[in-house]
Amino acid sequence: MNKKAVLLLVSACLLVALALYCQDDFEAWQKKQAEKFRQYKSAQDKAFVEFLEKNWEPYKTFTGEKIDTTPKPETPPVADVTTEPELPQGNTVEDIVVPKLEEQVEKNSMLVAVDKAAPVVKIDFWGLPLEYNFQPNLEVNLEPLNEQAVANFWYVVSNTDFEKLLQQLQESRAKMNLNDWGYCLLVNELGKNISHNSVNIKRLFIWFVLTKSGYECKVGYGEGSVYLLIPSANKIYGVTYVEMNGKRYYAITFEGNEKLDFAINTYDGKYPDADALIDLEVTESPRINTTIVEKELTFSYNGNTYKIPVRYDKNAAEFFRQYPQTNLDVYFNAPLSPEATQSLTMGLKPILEGKSEAEAANIILRFVQTAFKYETDGDQFGREKSFFADETLFYPYCDCEDRSIIFAHLIKQILNRQVVGLDYPGHIATGVNFVTRIDGDFVMVDNKVFTVCDPTYINADIGMAMPDFQAVQPQIIDFTKK
Repeated sequence: MNKKAVLLLVSACLLVALALYCQDDFEAWQKKQAEKFRQYKSAQDKAFVEFLEKNWEPYKTFTGEKIDTTPKPETPPVADVTTEPELPQGNTVEDIVVPKLEEQVEKNSMLVAVDKAAPVVKIDFWGLPLEYNFQPNLEVNLEPLNEQAVANFWYVVSNTDFEKLLQQLQESRAKMNLNDWGYCLLVNELGKNISHNSVNIKRLFIWFVLTKSGYECKVGYGEGSVYLLIPSANKIYGVTYVEMNGKRYYAITFEGNEKLDFAINTYDGKYPDADALIDLEVTESPRINTTIVEKELTFSYNGNTYKIPVRYDKNAAEFFRQYPQTNLDVYFNAPLSPEATQSLTMGLKPILEGKSEAEAANIILRFVQTAFKYETDGDQFGREKSFFADETLFYPYCDCEDRSIIFAHLIKQILNRQVVGLDYPGHIATGVNFVTRIDGDFVMVDNKVFTVCDPTYINADIGMAMPDFQAVQPQIIDFTKK
């Protein structure tokens, strides 16, 4: 190659390099100028977007913790009881009060006012047609999915008219007695609508709304998907999590569990004043569209057969279908729906009135032991799932903790006695603090005697622990102070 050709080649290379340099420099300048022209509604959102653009790193995921790895019995044991129990006759049960139902809540009373002239999003939430003001078109490019894409999403949504939406969601929450989880389900349903079948957009939207509602909530990404990372005031079992600063952030979907075995990219920080933790406690039954179902429960006691007609709200049970597995005191402490409480109390009232406290408790125990069919969660669902009391009436089978939870409700509602849960390896029973002293197995809690009552030990009387656990000291699930 002659000298002239070499010079031409070198010049061409220099020109290409210069062009690439100028292009990169121009794109950097263009990005900087675009950032200058971004309009932010608040300094907090501007600072948060800038934070999101550069403060991410991969975090290891941990397999969800199991609540109890000890296998439950495949079939419940049957007590060898051939004679009527000798129970103390003191403290006669009189005048059991059947709770009255509130007037049926009209659907219209649970709707919020919307501006029909503004964009409206419509959803169906447990049979309730709800409307909210929000601009649903969130055209945010998430390709490639990285911190810049997430920051861009926050920028776009934070510049919509979201304040009215947050106000309307809080109003809906109050009207429907929704706890934190119920509020999350409401936001999730809204996210489905505005995301146009994009799971990533839906999860980013939920993250935004929960954060703006004051909850600590993060998002992360990995292998092309966005993941919600939510800390909880209660331990959550069976859900993948990442850990930061000693706190667990659960990868919650609101529609089942995902098992993640790869690192998730996320950020160590939070939006200002978003400090609240999702609390899974249920203090009131959700006031959603009621779907009443009737069934009959049959049991026998001392040679007599009884039929208890029960009315329960199917939606109250369905509401808890995907509830995360949490500490058992949450289930023991949650209320039974008004319809179920009234019908069970009314059905048991004529059987129990005039009996001693001990015999009344024994009848309630036999009712729970024999009116419900037993099956482990593994056989029924393929996973561990503790029931809220309404779910025990809804599903065809239940196991030990489910029976103990509904038994505890009935003892508290009808006999007004304190109950604790008894947590044995692979088994849950209850202890009841009676006025009269009962012979048999018991535990001491705060210097009080709690008689063992096992709703899974078929035909066993109060004061009879399963033989396998008579010498075992259980952990106490104490919800008496809540």
